[in-house]
Amino acid sequence: MPDDAPSDTPRRDLVAAATGPAATPAGGAPRFATAPPSSVLLPGDPPGRLRALVPEDWRLEQALSRTPDVPRWTYYPPDLSDDDARRRVDRSLERAQDGVAYRYAVVGPDGQVVGSAGTTVPEGVPEIFYALLPAGRGRGLATRTVVALADWALATGHDEVRLYTLEGNAASEAVARRAGFVAGETRTTTARGGVVETTTRWVRAAGS
Repeated sequence: MPDDAPSDTPRRDLVAAATGPAATPAGGAPRFATAPPSSVLLPGDPPGRLRALVPEDWRLEQALSRTPDVPRWTYYPPDLSDDDARRRVDRSLERAQDGVAYRYAVVGPDGQVVGSAGTTVPEGVPEIFYALLPAGRGRGLATRTVVALADWALATGHDEVRLYTLEGNAASEAVARRAGFVAGETRTTTARGGVVETTTRWVRAAGS
């Protein structure tokens, strides 16, 4: 696969013990205490930026679902209909309002939207996820996206940031290494349809 392959928090939907920068409301999911900026520049060659997801990004959601290796490596359902893609974006926007997860569109140097990325705190520790269309790969955008989101999370006071890769996704493993993450424990689970999957947890600690 191309250099900047999708990750999208492997086998988790898009979307700490919660003290300090994250909190868990009674009966609710862990959420960020501070919202990330709505726009993030991605310096480099070529430059890019992240902008907060908007309802019109349902077409991006659909395009990602129709890119064969995105559903393969992530929780994107294949071949989303127009209505399902809209519902998926609406759900992401609701999660952002609740402070549970934040998603961005990845924008290339020509203004073309080439992917999606975001962060969530399912266990009180920030996790980063991303998925790029072929047009956005091979230019370092995935790595710079991960670095930018990790920098923000660490700057808000978290001790570490995580991302996950499925076994065999060498391209996303390379993105994690370039972004300063270190491979940690692996876990084997039985996922949808009885498929056995092995994931690796990657960690970037504060000060690294």
